[in-house]
Amino acid sequence: MIVANMNLHEVYAVLMDEKKKLEWKRDSLFPKAIKKMRKCVEFPASLMYDYKIPSSNNQYIIYFYQEQPFAPVLSAFLCVMYDEAKRYIIKWTEKGIPEIHVFTSHFLQRYKERFLKQPDLTANEVAVRFLSRNLKMRPMAIDDKINKHIEKYGEYAGEGFLVQDGFCFKLSGEEAIEGETPVRISFLTTFMPLSEMSETQREAIFEEVYSSINVNIL
Repeated sequence: MIVANMNLHEVYAVLMDEKKKLEWKRDSLFPKAIKKMRKCVEFPASLMYDYKIPSSNNQYIIYFYQEQPFAPVLSAFLCVMYDEAKRYIIKWTEKGIPEIHVFTSHFLQRYKERFLKQPDLTANEVAVRFLSRNLKMRPMAIDDKINKHIEKYGEYAGEGFLVQDGFCFKLSGEEAIEGETPVRISFLTTFMPLSEMSETQREAIFEEVYSSINVNIL
């Protein structure tokens, strides 16, 4: 089971080890899910299935999501972890450096309040909506123009994600073990739509995006 005192490499190894089981379960649920999705009359539409790996007792959510009629049905899975009274949603990636994204309850609440504006949605529904709508998460450096409280968090608050729906503030870190690929972790702490950010914040984000484009071109 994934527990809070594991190191990042151990957590990532567990998630990757169970990936094939999750893919198999998702594929087996897919036909039934598609039949149900075809009957939906309200969109966005989503279906979620709780799934526990018996050997590890880890809890996952396998989900199917459709933004609008005739749009493709997206399917994926996420892990639910508890640290005493705190509940986290975990998503991981294999692209480039192995990375674990941890969605805090505060982040999901702010995304629901500030963007979705649907108070009746559960935390799981909010997580599925965010992950399905924001497939591309652009990492970028931030400064005190973007986060005026950056000094409060020090070195761990120097990055954020620009996504389709707005901006994600995060705390980040990395664990390196000799002879192994480093594993990064990002705690997504809060969310802001660009429309609700100050003009100074929006200008600073634009400048950072513009400078990174120029660097890549050069």
